[in-house]
Order: sequence, then C-alpha cells, then structure tokens
Amino acid sequence: MDINLAEKPLSDIMLRPLSAALGAEVVDLDTSRPASDAAIAHLRSALDTYGILLFRAQRLDADSHLTFARRFGALQEVAQKQYQMRGKPEIYIIGNVEENGRPIGDPSVGRLWHSDQSFLPYPAIGSLLYGVECPPQGADTLFANMYAAYDALSADMRARIQTLHAVHSFSEYYEALRDRDPTQPELTETRRALFPDVHHPLVRRNPRTGRRALYINPGYATGIVGLPSAEGNALLHELFAHAADARFVYAHQWLNGDLVMWDNLAVNHKGTAFDTGQYVRRMHRATVAGNAELYRASLLN
Repeated sequence: MDINLAEKPLSDIMLRPLSAALGAEVVDLDTSRPASDAAIAHLRSALDTYGILLFRAQRLDADSHLTFARRFGALQEVAQKQYQMRGKPEIYIIGNVEENGRPIGDPSVGRLWHSDQSFLPYPAIGSLLYGVECPPQGADTLFANMYAAYDALSADMRARIQTLHAVHSFSEYYEALRDRDPTQPELTETRRALFPDVHHPLVRRNPRTGRRALYINPGYATGIVGLPSAEGNALLHELFAHAADARFVYAHQWLNGDLVMWDNLAVNHKGTAFDTGQYVRRMHRATVAGNAELYRASLLN
C-alpha cells in the first residue's frame, strides 16, 4: 500500500539499499500525494546518506512532479527552451520524442559523466528524473558516488587537490556536443555570453553533514586554475578515471514510472545508448536550483 507522507509516521518510510556503491529505494511511497515538512526532512537526510533515491511505480503528471520537486528548493527553468514542456518551463523533456514531426525532447543529453549545471556559478543542488516511457533494453543511467571516490584517494592526492579549482566551460562542452551531434544548433554569441566560464573547487562538502566529495565534471571541466594546461589536464583525467571506477558505480535500469532523485554535489551520472530506431524514450527532469547560501556552505574555506 502506498504511503501518504502527510499522514503516516516516518517509521513507515522504508529504505532498501540499491547497491553497495550508493542509492536506496524508498518503498511504496506515492510522491504525488502531499508530504509533511518532517517527511521531506527525512527524505533529505536519506539523500545525504545514499546520494540517490528511487521511487518506483509513480503516477506523476507535470504538476505533481513539480510540486514534489519544489519541496526541496526553488526550481531551475530549462535553458534549452525548445526542450521545455509547454507551459511548464521547469520540466526538461529528454529523449527521442517528436510532436507533429518536430523533436520536443533532447536526444543527446548526458552521454558523458557529469553533474548537472556545474557551468553555473551556483550549480544545481539536485535533480528529479521521471521515466514516462522507458525502453526495455539500454538507456540505463549510471551513477557514481563522489563521497566514496574522495575517501578512496590517497592522502597525498587529497592534500594536493584540497585547494585547487577547476575551470567549468559551457562553451567547450557545447562545441564537443556539436562534434558528436552536428544536428545541434550553433552556439550564438548571445548564448555564449550568458554562460561564461566559472571556477569550482575540486573538493566540496555536504553543507548538512560535512562529508567531503570529489567535485569533478568530465562533461564541463577543462583545466585547473593556476596549473599549466598539460599538468592540469593530466590531473583531471587521472581524477576522471578514478571517479568512474566500477566500485563507486550503480547502474539503474529504468521502468516506466520510476522517479530517481539525486544530489548533484555527491553524485556524477551518465546515460547509456539504446536502439532509437526501435524504441522511444521520454523522460521528464526537474532540477533544484543552486543558491549562494548553500554553495558557500559547501566550500572548505
């Protein structure tokens, strides 16, 4: 029986670990129903512990998806306006979806390891991805635990990177995306100016628990501030390879109705391929926007 978060005691919220690496399933919980502040705090605490939360067999329309997501903070409008849901600019449509012969879903998103929106001064806090139509084969999402990746670094490496910052570049990410998918429109100078390069530390901490995470983004990180290009790139690629080690990774195989929520500070993720000629994939994502207060609280100094 589905749990109503507004009425049931927190002891009725059961968590089932998804893997040794990270993640937990929140069992028999209906996220379309009202939730108390205490229940949301309980889920936030679980997210701090597990990095990702899975809610199976949800029945979410756009309004209920957004209502639940807003309980965790203000939402980010989708930057790619062509992939916004009509009338719901906070819903990002992902997949090989068409309407009247026109693509309405982003078909190329997420094939590299990344955390969402690290190209912003205050990166996204969390993401809530809902499986509307999921292929029976392929299209998995891989999640990697950046707390565990940091903990597994040698003491020398932790000391080396503690004060270093990476350059995160939307422009370079987008040009690499166009190299892989020439159907993507050119990046205009106006849009390039909206997203100048930003710097983020290689190590951040959870503002509530203090736990440290390796904060790197192969999709956007292009260099290390203050290091020669060759040295910075070598360090980044060493960290990228370390962070993608299988011992830190959980592979999620989607079912229709799955809602997966993750912490963008603590988790990197990437999508996998599927047969786009045989299957349709449609996903809806709501993104909890970053803010100055939480970002500053995540800094070591």
